Amino acid sequence: MKNILIFALIFNLLSCKAQEFEKISVSKTDPSELYVNDEDATELFYYKFVPKKYIKGVLVILPSGGEIIENTLKQITLQKIAVEKGIMVIFPSINWGTDNREAEFKLLDEIFSEIVAKHKVSKDKFIIGGLSNGAMISLTYAEKATKNPEKFFLIPKGVFALDAPLDQARFYKYCEREIEKNIYKPAVDEAKWMKNNWDNIYGGSPEKFPEKYIENSIYSYGAKDGGNAKYLKNIPILMFTDLDTDWLINQRNRDLNDWNGIDIISMINQLKIMGNENATVIVSQGKGVRLDGTKNPHSWSIMDSKICLDWIVDLLKE
Repeated sequence: MKNILIFALIFNLLSCKAQEFEKISVSKTDPSELYVNDEDATELFYYKFVPKKYIKGVLVILPSGGEIIENTLKQITLQKIAVEKGIMVIFPSINWGTDNREAEFKLLDEIFSEIVAKHKVSKDKFIIGGLSNGAMISLTYAEKATKNPEKFFLIPKGVFALDAPLDQARFYKYCEREIEKNIYKPAVDEAKWMKNNWDNIYGGSPEKFPEKYIENSIYSYGAKDGGNAKYLKNIPILMFTDLDTDWLINQRNRDLNDWNGIDIISMINQLKIMGNENATVIVSQGKGVRLDGTKNPHSWSIMDSKICLDWIVDLLKE
């Protein structure tokens, strides 16, 4: 009898843990490689955390480039405290993607429409965000949905973004510097890949084809109204970046010109100039730590989950 009770207790504990979220399959194939590092799996899906009572809104969280959702969940508490506040949280299986983002947006819209239909949540109660590539997808979705609302299921209520690369022209120059220094091999290889990709897509450098880089960047320093950033002037934006000069100099031999925060601060300032009163950037110092414990400002740890949640809760009251 005692063994049966112990087994029942263990089973109940495992069941409670399993019920923390639900995995919803969307597609058995992934032809655009939206989700990588999942071994031989090809399924596209999303994880869904549902509040026990009334759903106030939906928070969409996207992993960084190449990061599986399970590793994202190990690094943040935002999903847990959001559900406690009556906010549904979903994690779409997008951690890589395409150059034009069309496949990513198609998957997101399919997920969004399913959530609205099943849970009767208003389309104007969705907040989207992520780290790095996830942040870029979130901001680009918001810009393009604002520019062409007829082509998208919804326009996000707000966007939060961690350390997002924004200006492709500036990033192209960063790639050139990394390649020329030729010090940290992983960064050099990545820079060569990105530079070559943009050369193939646009035909060459930003100096030769400036309009193409402006057209495809989230924000463009020096362009009128910040380029595509003008489509964010009426959308609440919360951005996080971390300035760790010791890491920049001593770990990567970089300076402030190689820091994503330059464009993040510039874009937030531009949005404020255009009248966006809910455009905010939070700059931490030395908070960046990866899942394996190594220092890196390009990490989930730079986000203050409580500050982010308070911002989300205030948006959903409107």
